[in-house]
Amino acid sequence: MKKRYFWLIASIAWCTAIFIATASPSSTGGHTQSILARFFHLTSGEAQMWNVIFRKFVHLAAFGFLAILFYNSLQKKRFWMAWMLTTIYAATDELHQVFIPERTGALLDVGLDSLGAIVALVGTKLLLKGKEGRKIHG
Repeated sequence: MKKRYFWLIASIAWCTAIFIATASPSSTGGHTQSILARFFHLTSGEAQMWNVIFRKFVHLAAFGFLAILFYNSLQKKRFWMAWMLTTIYAATDELHQVFIPERTGALLDVGLDSLGAIVALVGTKLLLKGKEGRKIHG
């Protein structure tokens, strides 16, 4: 099996994991905030602040990882296609959240997801470029 098919299957599996997590009642902001408050013994205000930071970091990381999976599964225009596919999936995920009780969809989150994708892709390109340079000079 070609490596890119493995990465495509991994991409689809990660999209499925995101979809399932989005649909889960435990994914609501109130739920994660209460977990943070209990686990770290935070005040309500502290828990609220850390909850926002945690949830936005999860957006950046989850969709950054998805972009890398897409990148590895593509052959042509890998960077832009991976970014575009990730951003489109992010938009559909936020739309999906509109139909989940106690969840909302947010355009800002699509922007964060897209930003996470671009940061991960730039990092990937830089790592690959550095690796390539070491092969030539090493």
